[in-house]
Amino acid sequence: MTELEPYDLLDPGRLIRGVAGLVVLEEDTAWLALVLRPSTDQELLRVVPLPIPALLDDDDDISSHLRMAAEALDVGLIARGQGPEHMAVTVVVRPGSTELGPNEGVWLRGWKYSNHFQSVYTGQLIVVTEHGWQDFMSHAAGLEPRMVSTIR
Repeated sequence: MTELEPYDLLDPGRLIRGVAGLVVLEEDTAWLALVLRPSTDQELLRVVPLPIPALLDDDDDISSHLRMAAEALDVGLIARGQGPEHMAVTVVVRPGSTELGPNEGVWLRGWKYSNHFQSVYTGQLIVVTEHGWQDFMSHAAGLEPRMVSTIR
């Protein structure tokens, strides 16, 4: 097994199961999961809703919303000479294939331009659909948990 980098998740499946145990993964919702020491202990600290729908248009600029969400995590600024100990994992719940597409590109671009200056890694994204889930970085995937149907 290769050694994980500090910005890698130890077990994406365990993380998404933990998130699903705390919140309802309803269609068109987005969540931010705060993880302490993601590549070693992977302790899920909290899950907060993002004030943005999961489904976005190509020209949406969500960077200011993501900056405010990162600042609200209150993990502090990056200390000189030290790397982050926290990771903010974006969980996007939408219908369709678990394959990453243009919608997830908008999310990643939003994080790229968020300029939050917090001591937290933010490039991790997990998509959850009616078919299961997939992690953007590791390509780990599973059938459960899956999106909760909102049809009544």
